[in-house]
Amino acid sequence: MSGKKAGGKTTVRKTASERAYQFAKSAILSLEYQPGSRLPEELIASELGVSRTPVRDALRRLESEGLVDFAPNTGARVASWGMSELSEMAQMRSLLEGYAATLAATKINDEQLARLEQATVEMETAAQHPQTPDLAAISEANLRFHSLIAEAANNTHLTAAIKPLWHFPLVFRKFALFKPERLELSVRHHREIIAALAARDPDWASAIMRAHIHSAQSFDHQLAVMGTQETGES
Repeated sequence: MSGKKAGGKTTVRKTASERAYQFAKSAILSLEYQPGSRLPEELIASELGVSRTPVRDALRRLESEGLVDFAPNTGARVASWGMSELSEMAQMRSLLEGYAATLAATKINDEQLARLEQATVEMETAAQHPQTPDLAAISEANLRFHSLIAEAANNTHLTAAIKPLWHFPLVFRKFALFKPERLELSVRHHREIIAALAARDPDWASAIMRAHIHSAQSFDHQLAVMGTQETGES
């Protein structure tokens, strides 16, 4: 009997923690909480009607994903990134994903190409209303697109090296600042990448993938400036 009670409490806590995680993550990705701003456990707990324990669990989970930083005596804050860090991350993604596209062009099959097309269609659909785009759906489709190319490359160690860069927070958060024309460019890049892969052209696939990744840097920089303004860093 006591085991069942303990199990029930664990389930309730996990549910509350998951709610807090989804709530905080959504607020961070939508820029409701700006880079460098404090994440008050007590306010989040009050908003959700839960204790602070599951909120702390959720924030620690977000810390492991790079979205949150914990500092002594100040608690959790939204992670912020400097210009040089963003540039280095873009360089790493460019090199690794460019190489993944090179490999994928020689190995990809028709079913994988169809899945890439589907992810791109879903990204377009989520962006149909420029003033209120579905940012979560856009981010999910974008991640799936890049994951599929790594899958087609069929190199386990390469995928393991790229994966942390996909979860780099600004890869997702930048969509909140995309103007419609910028999102259209991203989708055009996706379609050109698909065309290069379908043509089995490694050089073309690598070149457009690298251009695609570097084209987003100005938006990463914009977020970094926002983080600097929030934290007072120079």
